[in-house]
Amino acid sequence: MPKSTLLAALAASLMALAPAHAGDSKAMLTAQAGLAAELIDRTLAKEGAANIMVSPASLAAALGLAALGASDQGKVSIAKGLGFGGEVKGPETALDAMYQEKPPAADAPLTTAVAIVFDDKLVLVPDALSMLAGHRIKPSIEDLDGPKSVEHINGWVKQATRGAIPVILDSPPGGGFVSLGALSFKARWKTSFDRESPASPFQRPDGSTISVPMMHLAGDGQKFRFDEKFTAVDLAYAGGSYSMVVVATRSGKGVGGADLKALASWLQGEKFEAAKGEIFLPRFSLNDGRDLMPILNAMGVAPEKAKDAGFPGFTKENISPARVLQKTMIKVDENGTQAAAATAVITERSIDPKLIRVVADARFAFALRDTRTGLLLAAGLIGDPLLAGE
Repeated sequence: MPKSTLLAALAASLMALAPAHAGDSKAMLTAQAGLAAELIDRTLAKEGAANIMVSPASLAAALGLAALGASDQGKVSIAKGLGFGGEVKGPETALDAMYQEKPPAADAPLTTAVAIVFDDKLVLVPDALSMLAGHRIKPSIEDLDGPKSVEHINGWVKQATRGAIPVILDSPPGGGFVSLGALSFKARWKTSFDRESPASPFQRPDGSTISVPMMHLAGDGQKFRFDEKFTAVDLAYAGGSYSMVVVATRSGKGVGGADLKALASWLQGEKFEAAKGEIFLPRFSLNDGRDLMPILNAMGVAPEKAKDAGFPGFTKENISPARVLQKTMIKVDENGTQAAAATAVITERSIDPKLIRVVADARFAFALRDTRTGLLLAAGLIGDPLLAGE
């Protein structure tokens, strides 16, 4: 299949987000925040990395697309693992939120895309293509064992992330199908930070201290939340549809992975109120990526391999998820934020309340969210702002 065919599928799926109902976005954000907390906590426990970033939105889209063809057991497992509990249709709502109906403007803050590629040797059930068409998905079919599939899928990801993530596959994926979710975000702060960023001490997770450029913003234009342990700000972007929550500890010891579950409502932007405040936040950039399959297996997302077809909505052949590759990037400075993410699901066969200070001088949490749909575009922990990652 020519490269233009897969990129044409991208063009059909890169559209302007339709607004979500308030109730839908609230349920979505609750699920996404829970998923972020679980992924980051488990990844931190496994890797002990200073910086971790995940994209609940692109993961939910890629798994939600795969769930369309999954068995009843698979649909339940995916829904629970993605934070939707017993709402089996939850992954479909995430997929719908990532679908766009109009080509976005070149300077649109957010673009999202979904796609699925079937191996040309896979025998699809008769209703598979019409079922996908009902969800506005036009699949590609090609040889997933051949090198061209790597070029085509990487080309799709590069275009979907506006060049921020040029590669997600290093070798032919093989197997039965690859489902993909990707996004690109770029926006300016509603209120820019001060131009000067003086160096300030920042405590790493290992207790050592480094000097980092610390951005500063003061005034009445932000929303804050705090308690005896944490202090946070919900930073708005120009246009009002997106925001980034930054949560820091008041002790200076840093946010831990286990803290994130208690901070779920914070990451969702709940109970923040306008107040006079002062914010100190380091510039940071991060490129992250990993195979999430071991963590998702531990979370129960992928059911045990069954004798029967795992994706009967697509094929009667016995295939199951083998890898869930995710790559993410983010860059935060005085002007705003650039972020991108792509996920490929690969099958095998005591502060003065009048002045709230948020000082991110030790490991802090962040969550970049779409306030209309409830999608959590990116979330993570930053323990070393000077360590950009690979």
